[in-house]
Amino acid sequence: MPAQKRTATPAHAPGPDRALTDWDRLRTLLALRRGGTLSAAARSLGVDHTTIARRLDSLERDLDTPLFTRTPDGFTPTPTGEQLLAAAVRMEAEVTGLLRRLDGAPTGLTGTIRLTTTPHLATSLLAPSLAPFLAQNPGLQVELVGDARAFDLSRREADLALRLSRPDTPGLVARRLGSLAFAFYAAAHDPRPFEDQPFLAYGDSVSHAAIHRHLADLVPPERIALRANSMHALQEAARTGLGATLLSCFSGESDPGLRRLPAPRAMTPLPLWLLFHEDLRRSPRLRAAVAFLDSTIAAHRGALLPMGFPFDPLD
Repeated sequence: MPAQKRTATPAHAPGPDRALTDWDRLRTLLALRRGGTLSAAARSLGVDHTTIARRLDSLERDLDTPLFTRTPDGFTPTPTGEQLLAAAVRMEAEVTGLLRRLDGAPTGLTGTIRLTTTPHLATSLLAPSLAPFLAQNPGLQVELVGDARAFDLSRREADLALRLSRPDTPGLVARRLGSLAFAFYAAAHDPRPFEDQPFLAYGDSVSHAAIHRHLADLVPPERIALRANSMHALQEAARTGLGATLLSCFSGESDPGLRRLPAPRAMTPLPLWLLFHEDLRRSPRLRAAVAFLDSTIAAHRGALLPMGFPFDPLD
């Protein structure tokens, strides 16, 4: 009896093979796990939330099994989803590791450097200092990201970072460049002492924990008149006489519309950490950006940590 002829499955047919080789859909799973919601996953990938839902539905259909359970609080992986996520994490680590090593290969001074720091440092310190650096390196482009979030350098969310704390992530090179001092400031025309001031504070998600602790130690909640998600907004509000706020001395001391407000205690200065992944050590682009940060911090060291600080008894 002749052997029965088998019909080949088209390469484009749906099924597990297609599902597990579609990196866009696997990245969607990782983003959904990390963000917990369709909207958060969409923001992290730069797509619409309907795209996230469509990719998830397609993946579950091809695998013929649910990968997440939908709850009022978000998306939780099923046991199968956890297995697939573990494999996707390993794949992501391999791909990003390879890309980091390619980025770190010695090439010319061309291409893009993605630098992340706090919104305050991006606006007040780095952006005004970039012109000479880019004039000296015309083949480079800088993507400056001012964000309170700590971007994951291991996953290539940025090439290097200037941060106010040192992470313990394996594989990162960390070097302390200096310190950033803080003090209380009120409008120059506002004569009220510390005890009589209303206060302008930071939102919970946008500042360093040490800033929150210092404010909480000195200012009871009922004296907080305003909370805002940026130092610049608080500085502008303080200039109008709305109340006192805790600012970096780098901003406060140079603002003629403000006066430094004597306080019961000074806040310990925050360290300025330069961070990048060790795979990028040999990259000329990275080295040029590191030299830029070194020189910028050195040029402004006296303003970042003014002479005479602390102005109040130290915390």
